[in-house]
Amino acid sequence: MKSVCIHIADGFPILSLTLVTEPLRVANREVGKTVFEWALVSETGGTCRSSSGLALETSTLPSGVPDAAVLLASYQPERSATETTLAWLRRIDRHGGLLGCVDTGALVFARAGLLERRPAAVHPEAIAGLQRQFPGSLFVDRMSDFSPPRFSSAGGVATLDMTLALISHFAGAQIARRVADILTYAPRSGSLASAQLPGSVPREVRDAVAIMEANLADGLPVSEIARRVGVPVWKLRRLFLRHLHAAPTQYFVDRRLERARDMLRNTTLSVAEVASGCGYNNAEVLSRAYRGRYGCAPSEDRHY
Repeated sequence: MKSVCIHIADGFPILSLTLVTEPLRVANREVGKTVFEWALVSETGGTCRSSSGLALETSTLPSGVPDAAVLLASYQPERSATETTLAWLRRIDRHGGLLGCVDTGALVFARAGLLERRPAAVHPEAIAGLQRQFPGSLFVDRMSDFSPPRFSSAGGVATLDMTLALISHFAGAQIARRVADILTYAPRSGSLASAQLPGSVPREVRDAVAIMEANLADGLPVSEIARRVGVPVWKLRRLFLRHLHAAPTQYFVDRRLERARDMLRNTTLSVAEVASGCGYNNAEVLSRAYRGRYGCAPSEDRHY
């Protein structure tokens, strides 16, 4: 039997909790015995309330080492980044337990020094800010990632993909597929940006978008993107205009500005740091492009 500790704090996402516990329950039913047991824990024990106000009882952090632990942080992950929790995570890591995090939990893992050799999947809105805040940590723009001894999801429904990977690891791929079938779910993979494109978008465009997302800070030439996806520049342009209604160059610029807006609204980085993280030579160049797109200066578009 595999033990799974689910660490929650006030403000945790109830959807993520359900997408961890329900697949484990279905896996137990399909196997015909208790393969997984789980417990809700928190730093001090007692009642924790979800972001939607639901109250759940938790136990204190156990002294033993579970087979796997999942951190469900809140929208204010600093609440979970206490020395007690960080020490608990490090102890599990030292003793060989698997460690998983969802969405903002990646920040806590980075603070604990747990992402130096294995990555965490994070939402594209947060990845640039996290990379600058924790340059020695690994973050990837994926819906979910399973790289033992780490596993992670960028949040939302992608947490189900993460849990299915955990089930496959401990109980086998056949059981994981059966759980997915019962939950009428088709497992997904890849970057969030390319996954959000309509199903009619051809592979070349999806691959090009994924390359762009991975190089927003570098300004990769469209000619190089076309070479990597195996089509001439003129054909890539035609495909982008047909399916995304923008030329590749414009689409790339739009995504860099969207990334800049995400960083401005979700981090405390300076405008100059945001500019550098989005492929602009300096803050003035970013400001001109930003005003043209959003009608205001970057410094006027902050949410803190």
